[in-house]
Amino acid sequence: MSNLIRLFTLSAISVLFFGGCSSDDRDFSLDLFLTVEDGSVAVQNALVRIYAPVDNSTVDYYLYSDEQGKVSITLKNKAVVEIVATKNPYKTCTFAELERGVKTINLELTLYNDVDNGCRDDQ
Repeated sequence: MSNLIRLFTLSAISVLFFGGCSSDDRDFSLDLFLTVEDGSVAVQNALVRIYAPVDNSTVDYYLYSDEQGKVSITLKNKAVVEIVATKNPYKTCTFAELERGVKTINLELTLYNDVDNGCRDDQ
């Protein structure tokens, strides 16, 4: 009986050590798609600022959207970033929490003077 218990204990320990956890080494990525007119028109060459609103942060990017209205960044660490997208006469703000893998956000740009554009006065 003690041999059976010993065998079971060794089997359980082996499973815990060798099969219990796997390392997730994916980067933290963001794909942002910019549109206007209810998502039907992609915004090309919009200026997008993606930054972490904390002191001493190195996350501060100024990027332009491509022909499909896409902007992408990849980080090595988890971050919560604020996003400000502008193209005259449009402006929209939002935020995103980057997790491992690719996070996709579809962002509809609204007019500068729209009170529901998501932007604070200092953005």
